[in-house]
Amino acid sequence: MDDMAQIRITYDGPALAAHEMDARELAPALVAMADLLDTSVRALQGDRAKAQINVKGSFKTGSFSVDFTTSVSLLQAAKDIFAGKGMTAIANATAVLTALGLAAKTGYTGVAQVLQWLRGRRITHVEMTEEGQVTLHSGEDAVVVEYPVLVLLRDIPVRQAFDRVLAPLDREGIDTFAAGDDHSFTLIVREEERRYFCAPTGPDEPLLEDTRTMAFSIVSLAFKEDNKWRLSDGNHTINARISDAAFHSAVDANEASFSKGDVLICEVKVTQWHTQHGAKTDYEVIRVIEHRRAANQIALPGMHQAQR
Repeated sequence: MDDMAQIRITYDGPALAAHEMDARELAPALVAMADLLDTSVRALQGDRAKAQINVKGSFKTGSFSVDFTTSVSLLQAAKDIFAGKGMTAIANATAVLTALGLAAKTGYTGVAQVLQWLRGRRITHVEMTEEGQVTLHSGEDAVVVEYPVLVLLRDIPVRQAFDRVLAPLDREGIDTFAAGDDHSFTLIVREEERRYFCAPTGPDEPLLEDTRTMAFSIVSLAFKEDNKWRLSDGNHTINARISDAAFHSAVDANEASFSKGDVLICEVKVTQWHTQHGAKTDYEVIRVIEHRRAANQIALPGMHQAQR
């Protein structure tokens, strides 16, 4: 089951007075536009549908415009691809573009319009209704949207793709992005609104946490509690936060000094996180068990190393 929709995106500003745009800026923006539709369909329909977006015909004059044709192909016979209360079927490209705020529908608030309404503020509360609508609150203000808009608003790949579509506005001399059709613009984003569309970073999810005893040589020191020390276990160098208050006090009082070859035997909390870039590992030295100084005398059988 296929459908076709058409959308025109336009970049404008003094740098485009000759109706020309640097291909190195245009190409990523075109790819981002394709990614925006693809990730939106994936967020709304999972693997039950496939999106396609193509450049249509020639580039238009008057600022710098590009026409696209888009389609969504359902991979299952069922048109209603959602289950449960508050879900709304999104089964064609026009509906997806409308949910994004790129295609016109009277009285409809899409993702782009929500971001312009928020103006960089946080959503403080979400209310669901039985009719599939959602009320988004930001402080004392509120706006009502359809549930698919909330799905897209929360989806990090969708937000990242939208961010990249607007990336040309970061260049001096390009100050306007618009989306619509042959007759009018549904969305206009000015240079001063660009920051409202920056993709948020997703919260890191803890995977593993472990406390172990480890020995480190000191690579570099940081004499502030909020700074991290660079330590080496002999194979790898890590950045570790020292949270041992007694150790910090000894360092501050000059009761502890360090030389090349010194080793710290520590109780270490190792936490691994799942981030949008993959796995990340944090090290925190909870307690310095022993500060073993570098040997400066030759050890002989039957003799203890002389104290320094």
